[in-house]
Amino acid sequence: MRLNLNLRASKTLHAYIFLTPVIIFLVVFTVVPLLFGIYISFFRWNMLVPPSQAKFIGLENFRYILLQDERFIPSLLSTFYFTIGDVILTAVIALLAAVALNSNRRFRVFLRTIYFSPVITPLVAVSIVWSYIYHPNYGLLNELLSWVKLPPQQWLTSITAAMPSVIAMSVWKRLGYYMLIFLAGLQAVPQELFEAATVDGASKTTMFRRITLPLIKPTMLFVLVVLTIEALQVFTQIFIMTQGGPVDATRVTVLYMYDTAFSYLRMGRASAMAFILFIIVLIVTFVQVRLMREGGMNTYTN
Repeated sequence: MRLNLNLRASKTLHAYIFLTPVIIFLVVFTVVPLLFGIYISFFRWNMLVPPSQAKFIGLENFRYILLQDERFIPSLLSTFYFTIGDVILTAVIALLAAVALNSNRRFRVFLRTIYFSPVITPLVAVSIVWSYIYHPNYGLLNELLSWVKLPPQQWLTSITAAMPSVIAMSVWKRLGYYMLIFLAGLQAVPQELFEAATVDGASKTTMFRRITLPLIKPTMLFVLVVLTIEALQVFTQIFIMTQGGPVDATRVTVLYMYDTAFSYLRMGRASAMAFILFIIVLIVTFVQVRLMREGGMNTYTN
């Protein structure tokens, strides 16, 4: 008995030794910044003095942001606009592409490579390239429109077109990654179910709705949650392609947070924005998980 206990303790010690670098990295680069951000959100600090000299103001930053700041709520609405468009389009197109790819076994490897190539391209490079594609004078899209006798569009300088243009680029960038996740979920569905449904005379639409969708609900839940978290924190493509313009039409919360911290040196107020966004992400994720689990169980039992 003592030998077994010593062996178990030795294995546990070795496990903690191997996990130590990861734990240190997590604490230093995630836990400590998170706690410091929450701490500094209750202070007025401009980063020009040590944090120990910051002035404690309690909930004043949160009160100002939620009640007096005329740009924070519009930035939240812009973030929700981007999130809804990006999540719905990416999830739907990725699922349809995965279904098509799953039924086309002949060119599957080649098509997977084509779809996945934008994913491994740096987002900064993609944003710069798409900025040139959207250019109103010599961009590729307006050149294509001229071929069919259509007028050029102000893709990134129009209040109504700027956000949809950024959403389109974001969908193209991440489509391949989530398509592969859906493809893995589709390939895990037992083929015997489709064979039995075919014998019973079920159509492809019925099989997709009654068999495929209920059985890939865990995959869909993962995709929707991760997509939503990423979309709520959108920054890079907005910063490079529009800088929040035109007229704040694409000024999302993280970009406004960045400007508040590094342009206006109001780190306490920016930290309060980050904490509010963190709470929103938690709430949205919790609601998604609850809805998907309840909906998935009801669909499967029906």
